[in-house]
Amino acid sequence: MIEIYLRLVDYILTPVLVMLAIMRFLRGHDYPGGGFIAGLTVAAAIELHILARGAPEVRKQMGSYLLPLVGVGLLAAVSAALIGLYGGGFFKGMWLEFYFVGLKFKVGTPQLFDLGVMLVVIGMAITFLLNLSERGSDEIEEQDPLLPEPVLPPGQAANRAAKEADLA
Repeated sequence: MIEIYLRLVDYILTPVLVMLAIMRFLRGHDYPGGGFIAGLTVAAAIELHILARGAPEVRKQMGSYLLPLVGVGLLAAVSAALIGLYGGGFFKGMWLEFYFVGLKFKVGTPQLFDLGVMLVVIGMAITFLLNLSERGSDEIEEQDPLLPEPVLPPGQAANRAAKEADLA
């Protein structure tokens, strides 16, 4: 059973974790962080959502998007490497600088590669966590010790006891 306090924590912490992941992604090339840690942070936010809502509901919401997300991430990472070939070397950093509202923005192939890594990590981690959550809930349903023993009529109970005595 999913508790109400877990849904409240999910409601509050998921946006905070996603914003933290965006911050880590954006500053990742110049400082510690980047696509991998940002992807793990988003995966942690979605795992909190899985715990609060249940694996079947989350799979219904985003399950069909996970493997295409991995494909798009691989495409972005390979594109970053191939764009570097245009600049003179495999994985060579190329930068595009532009000004918007008086601020200077710098976008380059390292960010494209980090984006690809982030998307691959999110897709694979959530696929793994969803499968793990569903497999765990299936095992719990199979091993429910709280179910009572079936009550057998007196004649069948005696036959069953005799069969068990023969087997022993």
